[in-house]
Amino acid sequence: MHELRLGPVVVPVLYIDNDIIAVNKPAGLPVFTAPGKAAGTLTEVALASGVTLYDGEDVELPGVVHRLDKDTSGVMVLARSQAGWSCFKRQLANHDAQKQYLALVWGTFAEKSGRIDVPIGAVHSRGLLLRQADSSGRPSTTDFEVIQHFGNQASLLRIRIETGRTHQIRVHCSYIGHPVLGDYTYGYRAQRSVVIERQMLHAFALSFVAPRSGVQVRVMAPLPQDFISVLRVLAR
Repeated sequence: MHELRLGPVVVPVLYIDNDIIAVNKPAGLPVFTAPGKAAGTLTEVALASGVTLYDGEDVELPGVVHRLDKDTSGVMVLARSQAGWSCFKRQLANHDAQKQYLALVWGTFAEKSGRIDVPIGAVHSRGLLLRQADSSGRPSTTDFEVIQHFGNQASLLRIRIETGRTHQIRVHCSYIGHPVLGDYTYGYRAQRSVVIERQMLHAFALSFVAPRSGVQVRVMAPLPQDFISVLRVLAR
């Protein structure tokens, strides 16, 4: 199976076995919505494409073993069996499943790499449940490496997270004064030089151990066209 498809929505398949499926989720496609409202979600696309998803943990969220924000693109894993769900959850908890992201952020850095070790808590704002740096929140750690600067406007970062808090990368980048480009929720302000319609955050690589075979698997998701277009504008 090379892709999942439902109407105009096409989701490339990066890896599949009897226990899990890894896909390249496009930006704008939610993993799930509120219970009972699954229309237009990644799980619905997978089920409509004939992929069996494990629903033993929550029938309203079949296969959901981790999450990506709606407007974050890239590698996403869904569980197809109880073994797949349990094994992948355990690898995430033990940091054996390694997730890496690419992010375009505002501004430039004096250092080539860094670590953001700041707790994150929840806050209600404008009728939304958002996240913020909060000393009483849950421990959260983000490591980053600067790949490229674009003048004094922006930087491309390679990011690895040790914890998987909701909106973690977006909150941490905003906290250090470098909000993700296009992330209007967490501090980015529109610039005349480039039009950005969603946060420039892409989950580009994921390493894990296949549940039954024990084989080490690494999947990579190519950058989407909108991300590439912004890179080209910044490079000019």
